[in-house]
Amino acid sequence: MSVKAVVVAIGAGIAAFLGIGLGVTEITGHWVAYPQFLGLPAGFVTGAVATIGVALKLADDTSDGRPDLAGAMGGFAVGLVGGILIAAGTIFGAVSSLGVGVVLGLVVAIAIARYR
Repeated sequence: MSVKAVVVAIGAGIAAFLGIGLGVTEITGHWVAYPQFLGLPAGFVTGAVATIGVALKLADDTSDGRPDLAGAMGGFAVGLVGGILIAAGTIFGAVSSLGVGVVLGLVVAIAIARYR
């Protein structure tokens, strides 16, 4: 497995962990006292599944090319993490930087799916 495939798989796992973990935490925050106990395990499981799935799809022994979904998911992950890091260092706050990361991740994912 190449270094690029490993980085893309780990990036997809981090993006899935952040997205699902934060989403579950925010959604269940109104009903339970400690929503992090629901969000962290949900994010961890989702991140692990995304990392394993992208790693298997981008493995060197796959037949007839690499699926576009795995590349787009990895591109979204890289765009999300990059957007959060870039926006957090500017005038955007923590919540706004997540929105910037999602938008940048979608742009990168669409570009990879379209021009691959």
